[in-house]
This record gives sequence, C-alpha cells and structure tokens, in this order.
Amino acid sequence: TPVTEKPGKIEITQQPNGNAIVTPKKPDGTTYPSGSKVEIPGEDGTTITVTIGENGSGEVPNDNLPKKDVPGAGKVTEPNKKPSQPVDVTTPARKTPTLDVERDPKTGDVTVTPKKPDGSTYPPGTKVEIPGKDGNPIIVTIDKEGKGKVPNSELPDGKVPGTGKITEPGKPAVEVPNVTTPGKVTPATEKPVAPVTPDTPVTPDTNGGSGQDAPAPTTPVPDAVTPNADQVDTKTTVDNGAKSNGSQNVLPNTGTESNATLASFGLLGMLGGLGLALAKKKED
Repeated sequence: TPVTEKPGKIEITQQPNGNAIVTPKKPDGTTYPSGSKVEIPGEDGTTITVTIGENGSGEVPNDNLPKKDVPGAGKVTEPNKKPSQPVDVTTPARKTPTLDVERDPKTGDVTVTPKKPDGSTYPPGTKVEIPGKDGNPIIVTIDKEGKGKVPNSELPDGKVPGTGKITEPGKPAVEVPNVTTPGKVTPATEKPVAPVTPDTPVTPDTNGGSGQDAPAPTTPVPDAVTPNADQVDTKTTVDNGAKSNGSQNVLPNTGTESNATLASFGLLGMLGGLGLALAKKKED
C-alpha cells in the first residue's frame, strides 16, 4: 500500500464563529483529494480528525477545538494509502462566547445576554448559568430576544466573580470565563439629621478682666404726665380781672409773658374800645 505524500504544511484558519478551516497542502502547493483524512492535535493528548471535502479543506466546529492552543504534529491520509509523515502544526483554541450582564439602574434587575463568538445570539430555551452565592449558580432561560432576566431579589448580597456556562438545546455546555454577577441593590435608608444648635456667642469681658461684666448704665425714664381734668385751657378761658404785673408769667430767659396774660390785655383793650364807641354814640 502506498504511503501518502508528506504534506508541505497544514493550514488552519479560524473563522469569526470560531470554527477552524483545515487545508493540507502538498509540497507543490496542491491540495489533497476529497475524502482524505487530516489529524491534528487536540486537548489532553487526543487527536482531532477532519475529512477533506471537494474544495480541499475540512472544518472543525469551534466547540471541538481545545480550550488553549495545542502545538504538535499533524498528518494526512489519502484514500487507500497509508498516513503521511507528520508535520508541525498548532491547533488553535476555541473562541469562547460572551455573557453580557447589564443592570437596570431603576429596578436593580439584571439582564443576561449570551453571545456566540461571531456576536450572534443564542436561540430561545438556551440555559445560562452565572455565579451565585455560596457556589450556587443562578440559572437563566433565554427568551426569543436572546436575553434572560434575573430579579434584583435573586442576586447575591455582593458581586460574585466566576465562570459562566451556556447550554444550547441539544448541545453540550460551553464555559465562559471571567463572568461577574453584580450584588443586589439595597434601597438607601435615609438617617434623620439632628438639628444643629448654634454656639452661644461669647460676650467680651467689659469689666477689665475681672471675669464679670460691668453693670449696664441705668437710663432714666421720665414720669408719664397725666393731663389734669381741672386744668383751665388758657387758650379759651378769659380772665376778667386784671392781673398785676407781679402775677404775670414770664417765659424763662426771654422776658416774654405767658399766653394767658397777653390774652387778658387784648380783651381789656377790646372792651375799652367798645366803651368809647358807646359813649360817643350817646353824645350824638
């Protein structure tokens, strides 16, 4: 049985979704026939086998790739031939999906959105596990929008870092590293604020440093004057009797007589003038 020609190289190209395209090439650059088998190193010493198609390439699903890059030897076996001599090749690590964890600032609820390596969402019914309290994962079921919700009340008291897990219906679970579940939001309790009492101002010592203030000076308060009901109003009362000069009231420091005295003299003058007028009338 002939031996398969040793390949010049085994090309492995990873697609956005994580799948690996394996293309073995002969030394002259030509591809191997359809149905050829390619073996590349897998995880923990295992081997990943790929069948070459009409286009000269084979495809390895992302989920079948190792968690880390695995260097090793690869070989090709054409139909009805023995395996080729090995060549160096490195199998790339699988691309991991992502878990977006977003909190609603109003309610505290968390929305979980798993995404495949190419950014597409998972189908409804996919189960997602995120880290929970005391090692107990929180399980979320993805809806038709590709999202799942965790109520604030079901979240741990504080944030919990760890590894998430995505299980698509009919497929094995895929781990997602570096996932952190946020802690629940507790409504803030407002503490009453005690009223602030202003400090008593310090009064400066006014008694020469004796420690006691000097007594404040006393302000004299004038006695209230109550009008005398029996007092005669000097503006309306006429003194019919002539007063002597000795009884005239003189304003202090001015020598001016009081209003009552002046009114008396004025009235006497008027009466005198009236008397002269009457006497003259009689003579006529």
